[in-house]
Amino acid sequence: MWFFSTPRKIIFGEDALEALQEIQAKHALLITDKHLINANLHQPLITLLEAQGISYTIYDAITHEPDIPTAQKGAELAEQHQADLLIALGGGSVIDCAKAIWILYENPDMNVEEVFPEDPLPLRNKATLITIPTTSGTGSDANWAIVIKEPESGQKLSVAHRDLIPDIDIVDPQFTQNLPPRLTAATAFDALTHAIEAYTVEWKNDFSDGLAIHAIQLILTNLPKIHTNPSDQEAREHLHNAATIAGISFGNSQIGGAHAFAHALGAVYNLPHSELVGLILPHMMNYCKQNPETAQRYADLAYHNHLSDNNNPESADALISHLQHLLTTLNLPTKLSDYNITKEHLIEHIEDLQAFILSDTGALANPQELDEENIDKLLNQLL
Repeated sequence: MWFFSTPRKIIFGEDALEALQEIQAKHALLITDKHLINANLHQPLITLLEAQGISYTIYDAITHEPDIPTAQKGAELAEQHQADLLIALGGGSVIDCAKAIWILYENPDMNVEEVFPEDPLPLRNKATLITIPTTSGTGSDANWAIVIKEPESGQKLSVAHRDLIPDIDIVDPQFTQNLPPRLTAATAFDALTHAIEAYTVEWKNDFSDGLAIHAIQLILTNLPKIHTNPSDQEAREHLHNAATIAGISFGNSQIGGAHAFAHALGAVYNLPHSELVGLILPHMMNYCKQNPETAQRYADLAYHNHLSDNNNPESADALISHLQHLLTTLNLPTKLSDYNITKEHLIEHIEDLQAFILSDTGALANPQELDEENIDKLLNQLL
């Protein structure tokens, strides 16, 4: 038995933000980061809240590596103002932290790390959650997962519960219009990795497969268009939709080894998640194609995206080669040494890296089993 879960309502396309005119609330906690505030991206939302007579408090302390204490402070702020609406405006870090704030606000005696998918998780007694992604990559706006750092160990925890799916997801491409090229490309590769892993992990299924296939097609078609013409608004809208579609897909399947490695490396070396998953993806696919079923699935994707004239298993290499070429074309990092990570750095932190990877849900569902020996080999390949 399996389940398929999505937000109660997804509002997408041009002017999707106008749906806030239908929202009824007394006080909103707007959860975001300082970069978005400085860029004034929050102002259209504020204008709509004020027009509705909804008071608000802004919590902009979220960083690119949010941790549990940051979420605790947000929950305290929500309690102080008796917020009945939480709005997450930002990328994956903001949305993940907003979910953690929601947990702690609704359940003050609970620790985030105690959340377990099969246990009850009381929510929506105090507030509802609206997500508004500002990058085309997170997927967190449409699924039930959280990645958040535990400060004592430094590990990125993967927490999930079906009740954590946002109530309303507003996928408005206006927030991506002025994204820098590198951030556009990196976050799109995160979404692409979500979809490819959702399509190949152990927990893949008929429902997640269809979404993954379409998300991959949308990304591979529209990301190059945006790289050539950053003002192509139609391509940006398709890419923004693709990120949410990929999020629904892996939210009903699972992430894989590329994300497990990215979570570990990001935690140890404080590196940007979306760039890491793109860097790792081709290497992880080369490793996973040892599994015949996975190789066939890669080959099918290559064929249906016109990267190969057949879907024989060896066509898997056509997809992997295309992704490597795309990373280079988009000027994204392709090896850890681009971040000045050396073999000595890996040796210094190898025990933590191994432990973090093996305990990650992505490693659990990866189509090719990961162990300490193969983790070491893959890490060295990334250099």
